[in-house]
Amino acid sequence: MEEAKFTLDELKTLYDAAIEFRKIEPWKWVKETDIFGVQNPKTNEVGYCCIMGEMGEVLAMAVYNGTEGLNGYQQIRKGQVKPEDPDSLHIQDCLIVSFENKGFVEKEDIQLINKLGYKFRGRNACPMFRSYKPGYFPWFLSRDEVLSMTDALNQAKDVCLRLKENNKMLHAPQKNQYLIRFSETKDGKVIWKDEWREPAPVKIENYSTEPVDEVRVQRIKNSVKQVSAIWEVDFFFAPTPIREGGRPFFPQAIMIADHDTGFIHDMHLAQAATCRKEFAEKFISCIEKTSVIPLEILVRKEDVAKLLEPYTSRLNIKLSRTKKLQNVDNAIKSMIRHFRGF
Repeated sequence: MEEAKFTLDELKTLYDAAIEFRKIEPWKWVKETDIFGVQNPKTNEVGYCCIMGEMGEVLAMAVYNGTEGLNGYQQIRKGQVKPEDPDSLHIQDCLIVSFENKGFVEKEDIQLINKLGYKFRGRNACPMFRSYKPGYFPWFLSRDEVLSMTDALNQAKDVCLRLKENNKMLHAPQKNQYLIRFSETKDGKVIWKDEWREPAPVKIENYSTEPVDEVRVQRIKNSVKQVSAIWEVDFFFAPTPIREGGRPFFPQAIMIADHDTGFIHDMHLAQAATCRKEFAEKFISCIEKTSVIPLEILVRKEDVAKLLEPYTSRLNIKLSRTKKLQNVDNAIKSMIRHFRGF
């Protein structure tokens, strides 16, 4: 809990907002596809709210962070990301409040609840808050997230109650628009208003490309022969998190497998900040170690193709995109079974 620097008053305000939201039981009339936004007054980022519970199994609200978070939700809802995808757990960028039986709430939450003096009894009565970030283990809220979730819950209650009276309220006037709640300060008072908006443009990540060691590549071309081998290469999140102080994270992994035999030539873990440089090094060192220049490399992700292309083009290796990497996937499944103990 060392990352959470909120005050007890701020936390109490969050729990009070969750309790009031739970009382109205919005899942009885709000569908999971009824998405609306709440703009963060501090950052201006829009959190897109999704109410879960119309089937009565899970009672919760997710607030997806920005356009990237919204796109992740849409990928899951539309089935574009399959459960068997190794990275399927790492596209969620959101804050979630779920209402749990007290026996399913973790001890850290119970300690805070007791300190605040709450008594939650009954089925799905106890609020539990978690932050989901790609590449990170679900974690407790930071102070900024506590404040953001408080606003989201208060404004979600407002929208849901109005939606109960007018079930067409979220029908957008134009395609790809969402109802957004935003705040203004007037005469010292904060006033929340409605506005229809399109999501902000997606932030483009510009990955810096490490310069190719031309001397090293030429040495490989002079000393290593190309053979008819086909390799599968992929990047993915490792199945078990690591904690080095602070929030646990899932390291990135590169795996290089032989397409015909399934033999794993190499696998390497790295932190997100250094993974691209380390993965490029691992790829070229794998060629040196095996004394093999493969005829073809199979990848399924654009990021992998972009990283490898400077080397495959220089070494005359065919670089092909494919939807499935059978041997990489089999190896990942074995890793998951090993870490889960079955």
